[in-house]
Amino acid sequence: MIFRALMFCALLLSSAVVGASTPVIIGESQEIHSKVLNENRSYQVYLPASYKWAIDRHYPVLYVLDGKSHFVHSAGSIGYLASNGEIPEVIVVALASTVRVRDFTQTDWSEAWVGGGGAENFKRFLSKELIPEIERSYRADGFRILSGHSAGGQFVLYTVTSEPDLFQAYFAFSPSLDWDHNLPQKSLEKSFDARKSLPAFLYIARSDDSGQALADYEKLVETLKNKSPAGLRWKCMAYPEETHINISLLAQIDALRSLYSGYRFHNDKFVEGLPYAEKHYQDLSKMLGRTMPVPENVLNDFGYRALSDGKIQDAIVLFERNVATNPNSANAYDSLADAYVAAKQWQKAVDASNKALAMAIKFDNPNTAYFKQQAEKMSVQLRQGVGAVK
Repeated sequence: MIFRALMFCALLLSSAVVGASTPVIIGESQEIHSKVLNENRSYQVYLPASYKWAIDRHYPVLYVLDGKSHFVHSAGSIGYLASNGEIPEVIVVALASTVRVRDFTQTDWSEAWVGGGGAENFKRFLSKELIPEIERSYRADGFRILSGHSAGGQFVLYTVTSEPDLFQAYFAFSPSLDWDHNLPQKSLEKSFDARKSLPAFLYIARSDDSGQALADYEKLVETLKNKSPAGLRWKCMAYPEETHINISLLAQIDALRSLYSGYRFHNDKFVEGLPYAEKHYQDLSKMLGRTMPVPENVLNDFGYRALSDGKIQDAIVLFERNVATNPNSANAYDSLADAYVAAKQWQKAVDASNKALAMAIKFDNPNTAYFKQQAEKMSVQLRQGVGAVK
């Protein structure tokens, strides 16, 4: 088994490798023509590490507003958290802004700003054009998250009040609550009064606010405390040491962890056994409203713990289940090979190791050299009839 950590530095940043320059690419750029907005809109897409080989797997999608500012750190945070088992893998769609005041505000507040009031039209673009395009083009599972900062955070709150079923989770970082005499707060309160239930997740964060901005935030918190409809999970978090500009970096990590609270299976719970883990992820599925199977890395850990305890047949059963659940995973076959070695089933170990290499080559796994080395070792040990392989 190998452990992989995804590291993200910058989009198309070059790094020196033995005297050569190799681009580090973390996503792809796309463009859509919007009939609703009568303009072209560009966006960037980050695909999870398993997207190439888990061809039957579908993923939640994080839609990030002001994408030029927030794509790289969003993709980096999600890749790192997912690779370490903190959250499931997530597709990121980061939409570049054109006219922010127009798109993110629900009214034309002409006494303070010019050109506002296009939020409903922008939401129509998301629901009728961008989201359908993403769900046609990528393996999205229908679980959608909307993330916005500042005016983008204001739009997030507007969507909660006007069409809350469009997304299942909402992140609003330092939302502009002062717009049109605190209209975002008033709209949210009115919406809550009109709804008996709201099965969604809402995360709101503030930075180093003071004065009226702080008072507006605290009023919003009171609304959530006193008027939240049944089924709404929410969290408000203060970052008094962070500026308005920088808050998204930390807040998005906490928002993702809070949304998927309980996803990471703690080490001290392995002693409870696999049935406990299955119940754990069933409960998590109910909370999120989508199926969350026991993750590959958790099944893998159960298998290695069984091996460590000398329960070789139990380990084989666990690793075989992981292969059946993740039939294109090189790592799953590599782990199964370890169990066959422990059982002295040499031919099966070689076959599993060769399968791991085949999957690595087929899906362009970045660790293909490792799987090739392991397959060669297995073949040598089979010919020599030696028990110890690794």
